[in-house]
Amino acid sequence: MSGEEPEVIDLTGPDENDSEQDDQEDSSDQDEEEDSGQSSDHSDDSVEVQINSDTRSKLYLSLAALPETQVRSILNQLIEQVPAVEYALTRELVTLKRKLDHHDYERHLERCKNCYEEFDTQLKKRNNECSFHPGSLEPDYASFPDWDEDVHGPIDNEETRRHYPENFIWSCCQADGNSEGCVHGVHQSANAQKKARVAA
Repeated sequence: MSGEEPEVIDLTGPDENDSEQDDQEDSSDQDEEEDSGQSSDHSDDSVEVQINSDTRSKLYLSLAALPETQVRSILNQLIEQVPAVEYALTRELVTLKRKLDHHDYERHLERCKNCYEEFDTQLKKRNNECSFHPGSLEPDYASFPDWDEDVHGPIDNEETRRHYPENFIWSCCQADGNSEGCVHGVHQSANAQKKARVAA
């Protein structure tokens, strides 16, 4: 009994410095999580978007290259996220076309043989609704000084046209690939010749 040391019990409680340090670490962890969440949520918002005639031409080229399913998917997302897009599409596709049922409306849609945009053959034609280049888009080889076709692939192909439109020249007007069409008019049906042959 005399050889045993008395048990010492600490009644002072946890050290205040330790608790303050733990609180600081917890708050810094929360701040880091919030910062990382905010940066990931707004990473797309930090990209500066400029809208002008050049970007509009590039947008048209990009849309022309996209599959229809992907275009519909993008439109569906925009309808959910941007009220102005939903309003505009509802006005264009629902309100103004409400007298036509779905099947009739689909039959009236055709693709223009010049600008490749879809248009409704039943609607009144408007001047300058169609804009296109009648010539061919040819590479300006001087704009590719460091291009090695053995490494980068051929210059004169559709993929290079999409990625570097400014390095291609229209044979009809000598404008670059970003330029708006040099010929304006009304949409022309790509099926007009077939219909004429059938009627004959």
